[in-house]
Amino acid sequence: MKATLKLWIIFVGLIVGGISYWLNPYNELSLLGVHIYLILSIGLVIASFFIQLFLSSNPKKTVLLISLGAIIAIVLRIVYDTAFWDATSHNLAPFEILITAFIIFPSAFVGVYLARLIKWLERYKNNDC
Repeated sequence: MKATLKLWIIFVGLIVGGISYWLNPYNELSLLGVHIYLILSIGLVIASFFIQLFLSSNPKKTVLLISLGAIIAIVLRIVYDTAFWDATSHNLAPFEILITAFIIFPSAFVGVYLARLIKWLERYKNNDC
């Protein structure tokens, strides 16, 4: 996998994490009435699905890179909140990162392996006919 492709996959994860985490005010877990972790997980399923479907990259690398991008977005939000707003706002930041990691990684795996399933079914269909 080329370095520019890796950076683009990380950037996609950064965008998905940024949309879910940066658009809501601090201390609120919903954005337009939808929980931010639901937005994060659905966004990562969709993004990893399309990356795997169109780029045919290594599934594990895709999951790790897109998850890295989302975690970077979350860490940047924590740093921003503690530096510019309230230094005590994220007292449990490591647990916040762990909770989101437990959401991010399975969501990315679901998207990647759904794409692989679709590709496998297409190959199976083409070989059967």
